[in-house]
Amino acid sequence: MARLGGKDRGIVQRKDRKGWWVRLYANGRQQWFKCDTKSQAKALYGRLKAEHREGKYFNKAKPVPFREIAEEYLHVTDSRRRRKGDDRSRMKRWLSAFGEQDAATITARQIEKVLTDLQAEGRKPATLLRHLTVLKATFNRARRLGVLRENPAAFIKTAKPNNVLIRYLTEVQESQLFEMLPVAYHDVVIVAMHTGLRQGELLRLTWADIDWNVGVITVQESKADERQRIPMNSTVVGVLSKLKGEGVPAPLDPVFGHDARYLRRAFERAVKRAGLSPFRFHDLRHTFASRLAMQGANDRTLMALGRWKSSAMLTRYAHLSPAHLWEAVEGLTKEGTVTKTVTEPNVECEEAAKLLNDMVSRLGFEPRTLALKGPFNCQYMHYKSISCRFIAKPLEVNSDNEISTTYTNHNRP
Repeated sequence: MARLGGKDRGIVQRKDRKGWWVRLYANGRQQWFKCDTKSQAKALYGRLKAEHREGKYFNKAKPVPFREIAEEYLHVTDSRRRRKGDDRSRMKRWLSAFGEQDAATITARQIEKVLTDLQAEGRKPATLLRHLTVLKATFNRARRLGVLRENPAAFIKTAKPNNVLIRYLTEVQESQLFEMLPVAYHDVVIVAMHTGLRQGELLRLTWADIDWNVGVITVQESKADERQRIPMNSTVVGVLSKLKGEGVPAPLDPVFGHDARYLRRAFERAVKRAGLSPFRFHDLRHTFASRLAMQGANDRTLMALGRWKSSAMLTRYAHLSPAHLWEAVEGLTKEGTVTKTVTEPNVECEEAAKLLNDMVSRLGFEPRTLALKGPFNCQYMHYKSISCRFIAKPLEVNSDNEISTTYTNHNRP
């Protein structure tokens, strides 16, 4: 370290102030740093000078308004997504709260206040979670780009939403819906209930996506951005065959030439008139999964047909009707379904029970199933063990009040 007049440059003791001080000049600015001992001051001075030579010191980050990182995030995400503008309504709330504030100065307390205000306005936990997810993604992107050092929303949590919906159509409700729905939209609703396709996937279908030979529908753009194939049953084949027979469509013509807005309005109006509110077009997908489950389809089949990658989503969509559950438990009352097993001999005579226990002790193994019908009125007793199995013939009681019987070992050839 450079010395001047036998003293270390930049390390001084100041009048009326305790300790040792480090004085540093850099970029025309002077700063002081306090240390307890001279050795600490020397070490700090050397480190600061080294950082200054490397260009790290006094490079204070410029303030970055939250609006800037928010608009960049929306622009990038919209360029990657098929549906544009999904996050803009949620980001609008954060922009109104932070706006031109330096993103590095936003605190977790400020974020929690915005979420509390949303909750006070009657917003549900799912809405709060979506708002928080957008904010976390915005800060995480800024961190990856080196704009921010920390994500102030990283450790903030909201209440867990309960978004399990039990909405599916019974056969009676289906008839009521079709009575109120215009005939022009019957075909698309029928295909939705028999394939589980979403509204957007149905309206993007072209005739080139229908494989008549194999009997499948190819979804070119699914929600997961994957190409997926859906099997067609006889009902779907009949509907599509009828639509194709009405004209000579080109391969790239849409199968259902409906406008998404008009379809949604017509469906909502029919649901309201049929008294089925609140039922959405997407709930036809719940109907598809629930009917498969009530027909006995196993979980793996349901996940494949519904194109779900987790059992949690399967639980959310596949529901069982109360009538189906009642039939399941009612099946227990049918003859032959009740297994009559007891662990202790059911006898009315204590003396007979004692004699039976003594006999079991002499044989050296426990009875797995023992059923006695009244005192000394045993029909059959079955004894099992790992090495052998004996079947007892009817018990006989002699004049000395002793039980005698014979046994046959059925494990022997």
